Amino acid sequence: MIELKNVSKTYIMGDEKIHALDHISLNVKKGEFVAIVGQSGSGKSTLMNIVGLLDAPDEGEYFLDGIDVSQAEDSDLARLRNKNIGFIFQSFNLLTKLTALENVEVPLMYKGTSSKKSKSLAYEYLEKVGLKGREKHLPSQLSGGQQQRVAIARALVCNPEIILADEPTGALDSKTGVEIIEMLKELNESGQTIVLITHDSKIADVAKRKVTISDGKII
Repeated sequence: MIELKNVSKTYIMGDEKIHALDHISLNVKKGEFVAIVGQSGSGKSTLMNIVGLLDAPDEGEYFLDGIDVSQAEDSDLARLRNKNIGFIFQSFNLLTKLTALENVEVPLMYKGTSSKKSKSLAYEYLEKVGLKGREKHLPSQLSGGQQQRVAIARALVCNPEIILADEPTGALDSKTGVEIIEMLKELNESGQTIVLITHDSKIADVAKRKVTISDGKII
């Protein structure tokens, strides 16, 4: 499903070249639960951005579900991102002035789903993540764990092929973090492909495969 071939990414900072990724090759099959582990500055965030179609490699090839997306236009990347990838972020990235229900509806709006169907799906997915009765709450009225559950519902509502989870427990207490990781495990057991980005090797242990990155290289 995900195939990276000799992918490199370099940033220029003043007079210095930063080799964020150095000829990375990685395959992720449908239904896998893969953790990409690395400390700050290892290149894992750059790798996540490329896998998530938020950035493009300078060199190498990236095939997503058989489609070469390495040199795709921004409009094509946006369409593929909305269709194929659900994002879960450390900081939740919920829109503060929208209710839980409205936050989950946002990707459906971009997809062109009707208002009636969007609302119905948003209710359904909030119930799936255990938030029935919290649909009209604003993010400020929800706990951190509840906000992350809204983010998971938002990631799932378009039925993406891949869930990309970037430090999904980073802003949570340990007990709530365990609950979120268990939810990701259950999603994977139901067939969902998950790529987890983390600096914590203990959290990475829940995945079925662990890929460690350091200084822009898979080690």
